[in-house]
Amino acid sequence: MWWRERLWILVLVGCAFFALAPEHAAAQRQHRVRSGDSLARIARRHHVSVWDLALANELRPTSVLRPGDVLTVPPRGVTYVRPGQTLGEIAREHDTSVEELRRLNRSLRRRSTIRPGQRLILPGYQPAEAAPQRSYGPPPDPGLVHIRRHDERVPVRPLDAERRVTREGLEQLARLMRRHEEDEPELPHPRLVHLLAAISDHFGGREITLVSGRRNVGGYTRESSRHVSGQATDIRVAGVPNRALWDFCRSLAQTGCGYYPRSTFVHVDVRERPAQWVDWSRPGRRPVPGNLRGAFRRACRRRSANPRPACAREGRRVTREELVPLVVELTEEARALMPAVPELTPGEEPEEGEESADPGES
Repeated sequence: MWWRERLWILVLVGCAFFALAPEHAAAQRQHRVRSGDSLARIARRHHVSVWDLALANELRPTSVLRPGDVLTVPPRGVTYVRPGQTLGEIAREHDTSVEELRRLNRSLRRRSTIRPGQRLILPGYQPAEAAPQRSYGPPPDPGLVHIRRHDERVPVRPLDAERRVTREGLEQLARLMRRHEEDEPELPHPRLVHLLAAISDHFGGREITLVSGRRNVGGYTRESSRHVSGQATDIRVAGVPNRALWDFCRSLAQTGCGYYPRSTFVHVDVRERPAQWVDWSRPGRRPVPGNLRGAFRRACRRRSANPRPACAREGRRVTREELVPLVVELTEEARALMPAVPELTPGEEPEEGEESADPGES
């Protein structure tokens, strides 16, 4: 009967979906800690061991979690060395051989020792594929940017019909980027205005939360930081994964793009030479440079170290050079505020990430 054939087709499609979907989701999973969560409870929910979950986030199984923390759930086919474990014990536990582990993990040589917390790939591991580009639809009102800072939501039209930076765009962004309300507003770089406008339109006019704008020198904020000169901000976009926001930033010309898998924002800035980085630190902590696979080991940080897959940084391909022009134009009203466009801070390009946002801001 025709209805039986259709039923079998639906069953087969459903089986294929449930067989493939968990594998892709497992590679990208993150968990935001809620009140009452513990590492053991989260590990059971995601079907991973407590030790692997803890070591993947540089914690111990007994560590106390704070609501709002973002934990990375290790994907299938990845394990972490526990204190006191040997390579032979790991091979027996996962029904494989020491030789196979050495073949899959090129850093494991015959005389090398394993370290607690070291990430190991197991047989059957499949690296996460890049998520397909998603279209977020056209913005309801192109050019109108909705920015949220704390409890204030401000609609801003930063560019005019000729894509010149407006006085409103400079003044509103200067006010929103202040660290404290009593601080005097300082004008941001006009290219940063273009950058936020491009992000807003690309993601369908969704609200942009400004997590951190201007900062003072101190702590992990260096004098060369673009947060000090008004050329950088940490943001998130409502309903948009931070990874998608980071990927879009990397497609623009002369921008800096920082991805923080354990936090809730993406760093974006304007600069002379493009740069991107992945930082596995927590808010307000010392930078922990790495790539999308995880934090770099100490050997990766040595400049003399030979290039290896574990130390590789993500590439960059600029495909939207026109969205954030290198030479910006201002309206007459904006030029009255800023007679000359300031030069971009040269600074040294970061090799081990940029500073994280302050804990109170993120």
